[in-house]
Amino acid sequence: MSNSIFAGLDQAELLQLAINAGGSGESGAAIAYLKEAVARADATPQAHYLLGAEYAQIGMFDRAAGEMEAALALDQTLHTARLQLGLLWLGANQPQRAAEVLRPMEEAGVPAELQQFGRGLLQLIADQPAAARAALAQGIVLNAANAPLNADMQRIIDQIDAGQAAGATQDSAAPASEQEAGAQHLLLSAYAGHLKH
Repeated sequence: MSNSIFAGLDQAELLQLAINAGGSGESGAAIAYLKEAVARADATPQAHYLLGAEYAQIGMFDRAAGEMEAALALDQTLHTARLQLGLLWLGANQPQRAAEVLRPMEEAGVPAELQQFGRGLLQLIADQPAAARAALAQGIVLNAANAPLNADMQRIIDQIDAGQAAGATQDSAAPASEQEAGAQHLLLSAYAGHLKH
């Protein structure tokens, strides 16, 4: 796609074309539209968020985190971007950075389901798996708007359950690094192109 194709397209059109392309599995086209959108002076936080999601889909996690941070710099209330950025930092084995990103999820004004998801991830960071599981499960109950996000959170619950079951059958002296490696694998969850919240 040449720049001449983009010349007549505004932000809303670029965003919709990117969503359509991403939904059809055309990551290259989606990224091209979104890179054009974020390069413009009127770039939106949603364009940065979706570009970050596309980067995460193709395994470019550093770029994904950068775009999620750019989205939040433009709009601190883009709570789903904050949640996904927290997951990216957890997946990169940077729990302190994840915690810094996730703490604002507990503030007033954050939708209740996202508060629960943020709380659950913070409890996971604090090595409180039972509390983390309860908070994530409550978030799923409250979240009727974003089924893919519920699926991501359910995968984390499944990982917690698997870890606890393994812990019950293994020697409790299993190296922490092995336990962390399993958690990090799961926390790089699938991304959905949802912009709600």
